[in-house]
Amino acid sequence: MVRNEDLRWLLSLMLVLGTRSQSVDVPPEEEVTFDLFTISNVNRQTVGVKLFRGPDRNTPAFRFNRFDQIPAAPSEKFQEIVRLMQYQEGFILVASLRQDKKSQGTLLAIEGPGYKRQLEIISNGLANTLDFQYSVERSQNLVSFQDVDIADSQWKNITIHVNGENAYLYVGCELADSFILDDPFYEQLTSTNSKLYVAKGLTPGKNFKGFLQNVQFIFGSSMVDILQSKGCLQPAEDASSHESQEFSGAVPAIKNDLIGHKTNKVVDFCDHSCSDIGNMFKELHGLRVLVSNLADGLVKVTEENVIIRDVLEESLKKVRPGQCWHSGRLFDNKEEWTVDSCTKCTCQDFSIICRRITCPPVSCANPSFTEGECCPSCLLKESEDGWSPWSEWTECSVSCGIGTQQRGRSCDPTSSRCEGPSIQTKSCQPAECDKRIRQDGGWSHWSPWSPCSVNCGDGITTRIRLCNSPVPQLDGEDCQGNGRETKQCTKAPCASKSPCPRACHNSRLHTVPRTTLFAPSVWFVPWP
Repeated sequence: MVRNEDLRWLLSLMLVLGTRSQSVDVPPEEEVTFDLFTISNVNRQTVGVKLFRGPDRNTPAFRFNRFDQIPAAPSEKFQEIVRLMQYQEGFILVASLRQDKKSQGTLLAIEGPGYKRQLEIISNGLANTLDFQYSVERSQNLVSFQDVDIADSQWKNITIHVNGENAYLYVGCELADSFILDDPFYEQLTSTNSKLYVAKGLTPGKNFKGFLQNVQFIFGSSMVDILQSKGCLQPAEDASSHESQEFSGAVPAIKNDLIGHKTNKVVDFCDHSCSDIGNMFKELHGLRVLVSNLADGLVKVTEENVIIRDVLEESLKKVRPGQCWHSGRLFDNKEEWTVDSCTKCTCQDFSIICRRITCPPVSCANPSFTEGECCPSCLLKESEDGWSPWSEWTECSVSCGIGTQQRGRSCDPTSSRCEGPSIQTKSCQPAECDKRIRQDGGWSHWSPWSPCSVNCGDGITTRIRLCNSPVPQLDGEDCQGNGRETKQCTKAPCASKSPCPRACHNSRLHTVPRTTLFAPSVWFVPWP
């Protein structure tokens, strides 16, 4: 009769044998390691390669300068790597690296037929992530390990463990991050007409910048064995110590549930399979990472709330009773201010009361508006002889704040001298600008040309424009270009100061010097 102890021992042995991963070409108990530099024949004779001393004194570290000269892994070795990935449903990739600070570079890339990306593992120092870019069924996918702290010009030992749909990243002995793959990319890998590269990116600018050492694919081993080889875990002497190591953060392959058992141990069975229990612990680990992230976020929010509270308390101390806040400014109670040329506001016990300015009546039929003034006024009537009717006013030069509008008229010099200006300018304000928004400056309309700087002969005339449509605010850019233009103007020839002497009528000509008196006129154009 079979004893219960013998039955349990037999079942435990069957469990171990049934759950151990096996390779096509490798015995179940054998570990297979592919050193990618060795199989790719990267050495001191490789063009563009420099050798350095890394953490492992027994093997060289490499830095690449000519990425177009990096050889791909041999076809037969690459095919074996792909077969083992698909058969064992994952892999372990280890590497020692010292990446240039804040740089972005590819650790490993698999290029498919037609230069198509099958898999690319990129260390992104700018985003502080380790990215997986892979293709599944003609779609490009991107998943990332977050907050990895790899690209800091320090030697780091990383281990990437892909097991089924789960991926884990260890930096040194610590589990840095993990994620779940929507589609296991290794199932779609093809070794036909494909190439495997180390440090060479599949797109420009993605080549690895730094030092690499011991870049290896490992099959037939577990994360417990890998961590033990790094000195992160002590070898398991009995079942209890081994179990504590397995569930302290390391996620071993299922085949290693009973590694380290030297004696026939009585195994108690429950209603759940080992696969279910393994998935349960993986989900618990994911929840632990999620809870940790939520706790960190809660701490940050709490700190920000404390800062906001302190700022508000400090601001409230400065506010006096009855004050008002308007357009980024604080006004005292009963204080008045002008919003624009036609609007005035008053602060009354925390309330803002605005009113339009009332203009007195004018006596002329066609009053004019003076720049910067709200109310119209009657100006001296200018002669309209020779002038065409005024055009319509242009649109306001700004969408908010104080801008300008212009209108013009043309002259018929054959019928009159056309006294008066050909262009009129007035101010406008479609709406009040928000003083809290950064705003670049804009040019106003050009002013009319000034009168010629001389009364006779050749002179110059000038026109200007101002950078106030709108005015730059909150470190906005100033207007580009010139605010003043000049051009030549010509008046009637200047007459001689004295009449020509009698000698002018003789055969000898007397030259009388001519003096041109420049009488520059100053022209002022009011602008806001």
